[in-house]
Amino acid sequence: MKNLVLIGMPGSGKSTIGHLLSQQLNMKFIDMDDYIEEMEGKSIKELFGVSEDCFRDAETRCSLALSNMDQIVVAAGGGIIKRKENIDYLKRNSLIIFINRPVENILTDIDYEVRPLLSDGKERLYALYDERIHLYKEYCDLEIDNSGTMQETLNKIIGIFLCDNHK
Repeated sequence: MKNLVLIGMPGSGKSTIGHLLSQQLNMKFIDMDDYIEEMEGKSIKELFGVSEDCFRDAETRCSLALSNMDQIVVAAGGGIIKRKENIDYLKRNSLIIFINRPVENILTDIDYEVRPLLSDGKERLYALYDERIHLYKEYCDLEIDNSGTMQETLNKIIGIFLCDNHK
């Protein structure tokens, strides 16, 4: 059975959806930021404090490690797509799903304090969206609109995932 990897903007719902999916599919849930902190022994903020490249290197190491696991649902960091090798590793045994949530919806409930790349405010979120949207669309196997209810989003993903695993 393939793994599920959720990609998308910060605040798009990857962690919430991933946790719920893992429960419904009886798979282990891994929040990639938490996994990176555990593997590296440093917080995301500390890694970014060294440099963004330091964090991205850690993210790549963890992408490789996750590509060797089975029966997992991964909520990837928003910038996972900044290095194609991350996606190449994860695609080895995963269905990559882009959780596409409108930026206006993200702005209503995101906590800028815990998002290092968003500390400059909402203008930064729009800039990140413009910078990344084409990569999310290019690298995903499936794009899911997350502007409806949580249950609608979950049902779409589960239906497609179960069909994909029975091919």
